[in-house]
Amino acid sequence: MSRIFSTFLLTLGFALSSASLHAQIALGFDIEVSDPARLVAAMDKYTESQTGASIPATAILSQYIANGTSTATHNLAVFYPSVEGMDEAFLRNALSADWNEFIMEFGAASDTVLNVMFEPTGLTNGNTAAISGELYASRWIVVDVTDEAAFASEWQELVDSDPSDWDVNASLWRIIAPGNATGTHLVSYQANNFSELLSVRNSERPGLASFQRAVTGISSAYSISMVNTVKTWTNP
Repeated sequence: MSRIFSTFLLTLGFALSSASLHAQIALGFDIEVSDPARLVAAMDKYTESQTGASIPATAILSQYIANGTSTATHNLAVFYPSVEGMDEAFLRNALSADWNEFIMEFGAASDTVLNVMFEPTGLTNGNTAAISGELYASRWIVVDVTDEAAFASEWQELVDSDPSDWDVNASLWRIIAPGNATGTHLVSYQANNFSELLSVRNSERPGLASFQRAVTGISSAYSISMVNTVKTWTNP
C-alpha cells in the first residue's frame, strides 16, 4: 500500500479543497513525517519568503487518519492555477536559496513515500460551499478506470442523486503521472468534520447500487483513506 496514491495524493493531500477550486494542475506527495512541527515551520518560512510569496499556489498539508498499511503519515498537495504557473514555480525555485533551505528542512522532517501529478476533471457535486473553513475532513478513493467517459458519467449521476442534506463537497480528479503507483483517478469527498462526512453511509446513498453495477467492468477501487487537514497555505 505504500505505493498507492491515497491523496491526493493531491492536497500535497493531493489534496482537494475549496481553496483549489480554480486549480488546473497539482502535485501530490505522500510523506512519512518524523517531526510535524519542523515541517510546518519550514512551510511557513518558505511561504513567507521572497520566492514563496511570488508563486501563486495553494499548498495543503493533511494527516492520514486511516490509510491501511501505507507508511505515509501525511499528504502534501500543491495546486497551481495553470500549467504555465507551475513551470514558473519550477524556474524560480531552481534558482532560489529559499527553496534550497526549504528542501533541506523538508528532508530532515520527513521522507517521501511517493509523488504524483493530477488535474481536475471538472466533475463535482456542485457543493463547494460545504467547506466553511481551511480545516476539514476528507475521504479519498483511488480508482483504476479503463473507460473514463463512462465512469465519469455514472459517477456524476451518483453524486447528483445523493441526499440533499448530506453537506459534502465531492469531486473527481485525474492522475496523469502516477509513477509506479496504482490508480488513474481520485474521488474526493470533503466535509467540515467527520460527523458530517460519515452522516450518510453507502447503504443510504440511493444511486450507489446502480453505480456499482454500471462501473464493475470498467473500474476497481484500490484504496480508501480518511484524512484531516492540518494547515493550508495560499498565495494569490
